[in-house]
Amino acid sequence: MSELNRIGEPEPDPVVAPVGEACRQRAVRAHRPLPVWVRLTFDDGRPDRTEKGFALGWNGEHVLVQVLWGMSYYRGAREFWVGSDQVRRRHLEPQWLGRSA
Repeated sequence: MSELNRIGEPEPDPVVAPVGEACRQRAVRAHRPLPVWVRLTFDDGRPDRTEKGFALGWNGEHVLVQVLWGMSYYRGAREFWVGSDQVRRRHLEPQWLGRSA
């Protein structure tokens, strides 16, 4: 259950995240979050889904990613540990705020 859903309601989209405490302790944290595409898998039989996200940390096998996640009445940022084979880098184009490039 996420920190945002403490009243005990079932999570709408549970993500499979096979990471133990030992993996968390030896994870390297990113100086700045890296933009990534992440393929999320579900444990209730739903098909995989690819989302935009940011890599916050990693170890040899897993990556800690943050994605926007739909809750009951809003979208909030959630963090998930996923396998490193589920993540690939994403390139962000510069935003020029009304100026021509």
